[in-house]
Amino acid sequence: MLHPRLLILTRPSGVLQLGWDPESARQLAIPGVDGDTLRRFLDLLDGLRTRPQIIWRATELGLTAQRASELLATLDDAGLLVHPDTPAGQVRRVRVHGLGPLSDAVTAGLRRFGLRPQRSRGDRLDLRPRPDLVVLTDTLKPDPRLTDQLLREQIAHLPVHLRDGVGVVGPLVLPGETGCLRCADLLRADYDPEWPGVAAQLLGRVGHGSPPAIEATAALALRELESIIACSVRRRPAVLHAQLELDPGSYRLRIRHRTPHERCLCRRIRTDHDAQV
Repeated sequence: MLHPRLLILTRPSGVLQLGWDPESARQLAIPGVDGDTLRRFLDLLDGLRTRPQIIWRATELGLTAQRASELLATLDDAGLLVHPDTPAGQVRRVRVHGLGPLSDAVTAGLRRFGLRPQRSRGDRLDLRPRPDLVVLTDTLKPDPRLTDQLLREQIAHLPVHLRDGVGVVGPLVLPGETGCLRCADLLRADYDPEWPGVAAQLLGRVGHGSPPAIEATAALALRELESIIACSVRRRPAVLHAQLELDPGSYRLRIRHRTPHERCLCRRIRTDHDAQV
């Protein structure tokens, strides 16, 4: 289908224009095909028809099958078509764990996705029914007992919080496949030996930020959650092996890459699980 974000516009010259961004908008003029026919052809690309159906309907517009195929190829090469994707997995149950403005904003956003997120708080999780993904919101440092529980149960989790007014999203933890939150602490302790003592003071504390910072952080988290829930092989979440840090004051988005720490035992989870199976 034609990418739904694109508007189809007609220039005074009669040439069609897809989108109106000054850098990415494309003009579409096909020799021998008038603008009205071309627009009607684009209307066929609504995602409700198969390729053979599109080509068949195109012949009713006076286009040959070869010309219709060439048009599709031209649009595809320009990145203007969206192809159906087979999800690599399923994320149906999402739990938002935490108490604060971010938990409320993220929950509201997930509902707009058509999901019914569960809510919880505290240092333990009742995993009935078992969630596919847990979003750890607001708290500056999740309780290690909670993250250990998620690692043992092999449940994916994503932290979302505010640090000194900066929105922090990620990294996405896939137990046994990616690094965990303890890996980040071990890395920081390599550079700051006193970090464990400082980190302990963050347990149970909620980050603060301005209302725009809260909304911006929630929006960034929801954008990543949209990618995670889609489970698309074409659309990799930015928080996979990375942490996003959004500073609303400077409008700066920083990507901090995260890898498993050599001294963390989280990498053994997959091996231990496979051995039990």
